[in-house]
Amino acid sequence: MFDLSFLEPERKTLKTKRSGDTILETALSHNFPLYHLCGGNARCTTCRVFVSDGLSSLSERNDREKTIADRKGWPKEIRLSCQTEIFGNVEVQRIIRDEEDLKNITSETKNSKTGEECYAAILFLDIKGFTSFTESSLAYDVVFVLNRFFQEMSEPILNNGGFIDKFIGDGILAYFFLDKTKLQSSQLTLEDAKKQMFVQALRACFRMFDQLQKFNTYVKERFHHEFEIRLGLHAGQVIYGDIGHSDHKSQTVLGDTVNVASRLEALNKKTGTKFLISDEIYQFIADKIQIDKKILTKLRGKTEKMAVYSVLGFRKKDKILELQRSFELALYRNPNLARDFYVHFLETKPEFQKFFQNIDMETQAKKLLAMFGKTIERFGNLNQIHTELQNLGKMHEEMGIQVTDFGAIAPSLLYALETSLGDRWNTEWKAIWEEALGSLVQQMGTK
Repeated sequence: MFDLSFLEPERKTLKTKRSGDTILETALSHNFPLYHLCGGNARCTTCRVFVSDGLSSLSERNDREKTIADRKGWPKEIRLSCQTEIFGNVEVQRIIRDEEDLKNITSETKNSKTGEECYAAILFLDIKGFTSFTESSLAYDVVFVLNRFFQEMSEPILNNGGFIDKFIGDGILAYFFLDKTKLQSSQLTLEDAKKQMFVQALRACFRMFDQLQKFNTYVKERFHHEFEIRLGLHAGQVIYGDIGHSDHKSQTVLGDTVNVASRLEALNKKTGTKFLISDEIYQFIADKIQIDKKILTKLRGKTEKMAVYSVLGFRKKDKILELQRSFELALYRNPNLARDFYVHFLETKPEFQKFFQNIDMETQAKKLLAMFGKTIERFGNLNQIHTELQNLGKMHEEMGIQVTDFGAIAPSLLYALETSLGDRWNTEWKAIWEEALGSLVQQMGTK
C-alpha cells in the first residue's frame, strides 16, 4: 500500500493496510506512539501532525476537522490525524512527542490560537513623563492614574476595530489585523482592505491624542501633573498565537513587525516627534494624511536605512472622527443635550407624548446619552455598532414607538446638536450628521 513516514527523531516508515486509512489508524496498527486523548473522535487536537510532503495525497478536511482548524487558525499543513485519510505516500512530523508537549497542548482553551500568520498594523504607545510622576506620588495614586490612563487610551483602539495585546509597564501594545475570512466575503481588494485598516488605526491614534487632552485636564486638577504620549505604527506579517506557561498563556503577536513598531515609538524621543509611521503604511495612505517631516533612519537590528514619517493628522476631514469630535464638543458645551433632544422631540411630535407619560425623563435622557455616545465612538467598528443600534431601537419599541417612526428622531437630534454647538455648528458638520443619523435610524430598525 502507501508509505506513511514519521520524520522525528529518526525516520520511521509505516505501511497503510488499505487506501483511505487515517493517519491515526495506521500509526496505531503499527503500535507507533501518537497521542489521541479523545479516542480519535475530533474532540481534541492531540493527534495533530505537520505534513512535510504529500499533502495532495491526503483527504480534504471534513467538517469536524475544518471547524477545529478554522477556530485554531491552522495552516493547511497542520492536519488532524484521526480525520485525515491517506491515498498516497506521505511524510509527517508529530507535534506532540512527550508529556511536556501534551501538558502544553491540553492547557489550550477551546478558542486558543495555536499559531497563525497574518498581516497586521502594530501600534506601540508609551507615556512621556510618567517616571517623574511615580517618584513624586503615592503608590495607590500611581496605580489609580495608570489604570485611568489605560482605560482612556484603550477605548479608541477597541472602538476602531483594534485589539489590545498587552499593557507593558506604562505602555500599550495593540494591533489591527486583516481578517482573511471577512476579506474573502467582502468586495474589497487586498489593497483597499489594507487602506481601510490603516485609516482605522490612524483614527484610533488621533482619537488617543484627543483623549489625552481630557485626561490631562483631570490629572492636572487632582495631581498637578500632565503627560504626553509617543506612538509608533508599523505594518507587516506577524505571528499570532497563545504564548506562555501552560497555566499562564495569553494571546500575543510576534515577529520583526512588532520589533520595528516598538523602535519607531522609541525613535520619537530622539527626533522630537510624537507619532511616527513606517513607509509600509505611508505608501498606502500618503494622500490621506498630513506629514510634519520625513526621516531617514537606521533602526537597531537593521542593516539599511528606512523612511519614517511624523504624522500630524488627516489631510481631509475624516467623517467618523468629525462625528466623534463634534459630539464630544457638544456634550462639553451642553451636558443636557439628551434632555433638550426629548423636549424638542415631544414639542414637535406631540403624538408621541403618550409613550412617555410614565417614564422618568431624566433617567431616560441619561440612558439615551450613554447608548448614543457609545454608538458614535464605535462608528469606526461597524460590527459593534449593529448591536448597539438594535438595543437603541428596542429601547424605543418597548416604549411603543414603532420602527416606522424612528425617522422622526433625527431632526430633533440635529436640533439638539446645533443648539449645543452654537457658533461651531457649520454646513459641513450638518451634512456629516444628516448622513450618519440616516444610517443610524435605518439600522435601529433592523432585526
